[in-house]
Amino acid sequence: MPSSNYEKAMSQAKLPYTAVARTSQEMSSQHVRFAHEQHLSEAADIEESELFDMPARRTDTMEGADNDALYYAVSLGARRRTRKGRVFWVTVLSLVIVSVVGMVWLYFDGISWMQRSKKRNVILMISDGFGPASETMARNYVQQINDLPIDFKSPLDEILVGSSRTRSKSSLVTDSAAGATAFSCLIKTYNGAIAVAEDKLPCGTVLEAAKLQRGMYTGLVATSRITHATPASFSSHVTHRDMEDLIAEYQIGNYSLGPVVDLMFGGGKCHFMPNTHANVSCRMDARDLWSEAQASGFHTLSTRKQFDALDAHGAAKSLPILGAFAPSHMEYEIDRDAATQPSLAEMSAKALGILDAATKKKNAGFFLMIEGSRIDMAAHTNDPAAHLRDIIAYWDAITVVRKFVDEHPDTVLISVSDHET
Repeated sequence: MPSSNYEKAMSQAKLPYTAVARTSQEMSSQHVRFAHEQHLSEAADIEESELFDMPARRTDTMEGADNDALYYAVSLGARRRTRKGRVFWVTVLSLVIVSVVGMVWLYFDGISWMQRSKKRNVILMISDGFGPASETMARNYVQQINDLPIDFKSPLDEILVGSSRTRSKSSLVTDSAAGATAFSCLIKTYNGAIAVAEDKLPCGTVLEAAKLQRGMYTGLVATSRITHATPASFSSHVTHRDMEDLIAEYQIGNYSLGPVVDLMFGGGKCHFMPNTHANVSCRMDARDLWSEAQASGFHTLSTRKQFDALDAHGAAKSLPILGAFAPSHMEYEIDRDAATQPSLAEMSAKALGILDAATKKKNAGFFLMIEGSRIDMAAHTNDPAAHLRDIIAYWDAITVVRKFVDEHPDTVLISVSDHET
């Protein structure tokens, strides 16, 4: 007769062994064994030995089971369930701890680490006062004098993807200050505003963010005074563009954020010189910002000879650098004396070499703003020859930068105009 209590106990035990029964004819001289199953538990310590023997009487009954074996089976099943439960909760607890630690790391340092680990260079080129009509004039001129095919494309034509809208909030005609602030701060503001909003409060610039949040090197290159509206809108905060004496103070780091520009090439030395030097100064006071810049660590230069002597790797160790190659604006390209002033393309190439060398072994890249400043000024004075030549000079700079980008695929180039004159 079946032992119901025995079968109930065996079913609850969930043994790691399979009981095998055979007919009396097949098992006349054999015994029932428990076959070993491959389990990762204490049962693995048990050899494939007989737990107990019993004569086989019927296929559906097992009589006379050893009480010790039954106790062992029940105990083993209980231990296995306890072990599985313990492993489950240890796993859950480990996952929770790892998740919490991971979230804390991401919050305090992980995001900034991921941002730093992806090195990028950003080059923003601005053709001041330049639009489709000026591009068409320059394209047709170059195509005609060089007998080029009618479908000739300029360096800008080859990378054209769209247009931008810099619209001033105070006028239908946008000036360089409002236009540059639209680029530097991503806001629309009034004409004359230098990196300040309509309420005249300062707005953070992309150059400041690159320097202070991403740890990137930064640079400004222009053919105007370096304190003029466009470069000023990336490196200072004043309520009117004519406040160039104050802009110069910002640019050498004399404000709350400290120095944020590592390299400056352009004109405008007069705003860094004291008014006691009447022939070379345009300041309203006697502050000598040129000397102050030197005292704060700037390497300064103002001649073509000094410019040519700059070696990229050596200069990279001398940052920050302030180069002002004219008392006011640099000459129009059509009038430029190559022996005394570098071209926009030459300044761009030099700046790229220095910044590239400075960031070679660093996780952060650089941000460089390059402006073809005098395209606009020639248009204001109705000087088409000067306007044309400065456009071509800008094309030359585009060619230099595009070559750099081709050799450095981690670099982004953006060329855009702030307004059309």
